[in-house]
Amino acid sequence: MAYVTTTQLSQRLGATLYARLTDRVNGTTADTTVAQQIVAEAEAEADSYLARRYATPVDVSGHAELADVLAARVLDLAEYGAWKSSPFTNRVAARVMDIQAAAVAWLEQVARGELDLPAATVLASPTAQDNGPRFTAETRKFSGDELDGL
Repeated sequence: MAYVTTTQLSQRLGATLYARLTDRVNGTTADTTVAQQIVAEAEAEADSYLARRYATPVDVSGHAELADVLAARVLDLAEYGAWKSSPFTNRVAARVMDIQAAAVAWLEQVARGELDLPAATVLASPTAQDNGPRFTAETRKFSGDELDGL
């Protein structure tokens, strides 16, 4: 389930900047394949934090308030990713670094349980999985009392 689309990223950046940050050849023509990769990486990063408390990807259907909040944070991460990965930018703009840091801080707070995701109904939480080794011993054949005196 996607939190944002490449169209939303394009609208946030504007057509010129979107093309400059997604075109890997000469920075003039938008490349939706690159944009989709940037969005996928931002969603995966968000899910890496959210997975500590919620089943991911978080189902935002029926939760408009949740969809808006997650879309904003993922777009913050995607915008930073676009700037960082573009060969046509020397450095990431300070404003973009600030919004990325704020998004990560928010996601960390959610992961630590200091903030809850806004939703009208309870969201599915992850189920604990313990894939560690297992050992089961057989019932004792002799006890200390039975061996007394041997």
